[in-house]
Amino acid sequence: MRYARGVKAPLLRLVLAAAVLLLAGLAPPAAAEEPAGPVLGFTVGARVSLAFPMGSILSDPGTGPLLIDEMVAVSIPLQLDVGLTVHRRWFVGAYVSYAWDVLQIGQCKVGESCSVTGLRLGLQATYAFRDQGGPWVGLGTGWEWMFTKYSSQDFTIKLDVGGVEYVIFQGGWDVEVSPGWMVGPWASGSVGEFSRATRSTGGATQEIAIPNRAVHGWLQIGVKGSFSL
Repeated sequence: MRYARGVKAPLLRLVLAAAVLLLAGLAPPAAAEEPAGPVLGFTVGARVSLAFPMGSILSDPGTGPLLIDEMVAVSIPLQLDVGLTVHRRWFVGAYVSYAWDVLQIGQCKVGESCSVTGLRLGLQATYAFRDQGGPWVGLGTGWEWMFTKYSSQDFTIKLDVGGVEYVIFQGGWDVEVSPGWMVGPWASGSVGEFSRATRSTGGATQEIAIPNRAVHGWLQIGVKGSFSL
């Protein structure tokens, strides 16, 4: 058999073999399968945020609604999350949050001591769209309390209100900074209603059901960190 321009068969086979090896070297290696994670894991997390109030504590037919944002400018909650991770993406657990509220200007007069704090606890479930960081969404529900205290040389008044937080919508983005460690931004919005109030003044305490309930909520924006085993 004859070859163009006198190229011999062994030389042609050598050139073809070199081309095949070169193309094989340039081809991307097959992706290694990630080892399957444990079905169940334990997760603990912490969050810090700024929370902005919406809605009212109650709605009085005579004086109108008692708006939370007329009293509180912003709240600074710290939250602890504890629960189980299922298949590395589902988290089911409990949360507890304690907040320090910053009052609006003029709410506390000279010579008075004023404080507003909050406590929230309940259950939550979140879903991560990726195994190792990325977007996540979740829902929660629980109970909420707001503790208010005004005092001066002449009087001390405490008013505590509490009620159900019907739903908490939340979401964020986790970044894996180390195996098992996640850090990232998050935001949430909640809808609740205060139903009970306790008023203390002059050594006397009175607990009542709030007759004219009103819907309120909190918009939170912050940073979240978690560790999973």
